[in-house]
Amino acid sequence: MTEESMLTITRAQSESADLLNVLESFENIDFEFTESSATSLENGFQQLEDGAADLLLAAGIDISNSELLTERFEVVGALPIRDWNYVLVSEDRPQHLPRNAIILSQNQLVRRQLRRQRPDTRIRSGKAHLGITESEAPDTLDLDDLYSFVEWAEQLRLADEIDGYAIPRHIHRLTGFKTRRHALPQDAAEGELFRFLPTPHAGTVIVIARAGFPRNKIEAILDDEAETSWEITEILIDNMDDELFGKVGILARHRQPATLIREAERNRDLLTHNLLVNPEGELTTTEVKVDIQMELVSHRGNATVSIQRIADLEDAGVTARFMSDDWRKLVKLGTEKGEFLDL
Repeated sequence: MTEESMLTITRAQSESADLLNVLESFENIDFEFTESSATSLENGFQQLEDGAADLLLAAGIDISNSELLTERFEVVGALPIRDWNYVLVSEDRPQHLPRNAIILSQNQLVRRQLRRQRPDTRIRSGKAHLGITESEAPDTLDLDDLYSFVEWAEQLRLADEIDGYAIPRHIHRLTGFKTRRHALPQDAAEGELFRFLPTPHAGTVIVIARAGFPRNKIEAILDDEAETSWEITEILIDNMDDELFGKVGILARHRQPATLIREAERNRDLLTHNLLVNPEGELTTTEVKVDIQMELVSHRGNATVSIQRIADLEDAGVTARFMSDDWRKLVKLGTEKGEFLDL
């Protein structure tokens, strides 16, 4: 491949996703490329604008919150989702921690989900912990920097001042700590009730190029499920009140009908089962479905608004729009009943 045809890929570093070695897991990539890092998201777009880069890799949530994606650029796809979930760094799993255990997390949704699972524990942000304990923050602590938070929280845990802290999986990996960690899973385990839907666009890495870039040149690294997740989540959050954004969990993923049927049977979900199986016990379809889930957990974790839809792949966008309307009605109803006055 000539130097002129080699692609230049730049990464907009972010705490929201691990972009440093994101391409190393791919095998048999049929194009040559060089990699570099942008100093910021704005700098990444400037490199695209100037022709210094052909592709920009960025965390999905950063792109969603940005106004930089103008008509001069386009999303050409997404990389396979990884590290979407949070992990709890502690000596034991959440359900086995002692009563009144103290857990820190900088993520509002995760704090609410942990309170729902263990209402007897004390789940706090770093700022709240400093205020409650009347402790003085170390000079090196920056609560807006997750790596700084982790260093501080780990010192508290080793000193037995807290029982654990919850952080994104990729942050735990990149810190290099050899600590025990327990995944906070998106699906409730068999015999359990609680799940941890991810924050919007968690683990999603978007590929951006100048308008007109030939997508077929990079098909080898793109992932259809991740692109579906990006598009569906964008529809859902576009119609969402800003005050709810950091408190809502969203999951959009491809599912095989057989997998959905097994889960429906385990959960005694007759509606989903009967949708996919006819009276003779045969599958009504073998086409991939899109499973779309949303939930809002109250501040204390004692109330949840939840909605789920199973859609055909080609109809997923329309389903998401109708789902968004239903969601707003559900949240309004929950608020009127007084269940979410502590939003």
